[in-house]
Amino acid sequence: MQPTFGDWRRLVLVVVAVSLVVGAGAAITGGQSGQPSGDAVLNDTRDRYADAESLVTTAEVTVSNDTANRTATVDVAAAGNQSRTVVTTDNGTYRTGVNESIAWYVGPNRTAAWDRNASVRPTDTASVPTNLTDHSLDGWENVTAEYLRSDSDDGTDAHVVEVRHDDGEGTATLWIAQSDSRLLRAELTDGRNRTTVDYGDTQFNVSVHDSTFDPPADRIAVTSVERYDSFAAVQANTTLDLPTLDATFREASVLTRSSSTTVAQEYRDGGDNVTVISTTSDREFDRENATAVTVNGHDANVTAVRDRAVVYWTDGGVTTAVVVDAGEDRAVEVARRLDE
Repeated sequence: MQPTFGDWRRLVLVVVAVSLVVGAGAAITGGQSGQPSGDAVLNDTRDRYADAESLVTTAEVTVSNDTANRTATVDVAAAGNQSRTVVTTDNGTYRTGVNESIAWYVGPNRTAAWDRNASVRPTDTASVPTNLTDHSLDGWENVTAEYLRSDSDDGTDAHVVEVRHDDGEGTATLWIAQSDSRLLRAELTDGRNRTTVDYGDTQFNVSVHDSTFDPPADRIAVTSVERYDSFAAVQANTTLDLPTLDATFREASVLTRSSSTTVAQEYRDGGDNVTVISTTSDREFDRENATAVTVNGHDANVTAVRDRAVVYWTDGGVTTAVVVDAGEDRAVEVARRLDE
């Protein structure tokens, strides 16, 4: 089976972030007398990255399994709550970023931009860490860290630590510089793919210009992002005829591009977070795994996106999507309550 772009992109992010999160949840397995524990080494690395005001690094990534092999170069820049990741492969270059206003994605054949504070994003775009200290790894919270040995990586003295998932499905071996706790190399297996990451020059606390985190101007042109704290206010500031939901209104945002307008309304309903999106963008939701449903006379589709369900339909050039932090049946029920 050939590793998909989504497979190894996710693994890249796992390896980049694993040392930042396992320190808090790893069981301590000490080394021989005179050696630090694996937990202590990971704690130092986690603190090194978390305490940095900015980070710039490059990594060469190889993802392989029994039948295929893929390589990529990953460039990461982060400062405060902003970040940018560039993944270069034989098939093209993929860029993702988050600045003070928007999150964005640019691939060879498509682009996307959305309010960085919105609870939903396009389904096929990359996941991007938005804060140096805000990394989460589903499935890597219960791990055991073991100090293996003192070694070297390309002439740099290194601690070698193995991180094992408690259910036995994943193992990461990390080479960490003894001098400054930076990542040098990582090898990860997840039961299907094998990932190797060789880190190049990693720089902490360097000056990164704000323009670094903006999308390429020739691919994405965002005019503005405005936020409102009432339905009346957001409706008054867009030409779209917005639907309403009989639930607790939290906030809304209007993202204006040269070619489209997207309004995202945030609600709380019965303990669930609900986002109602109205957009003139021609971006399509994932139809491959969608199920056809009817919503208030509209021919709609419902699909699962990560831990959420999305119901969507298009009418008169405007796509409406209802996103609920729950199952598909719940999302359909909420969508049918919209007052259009």
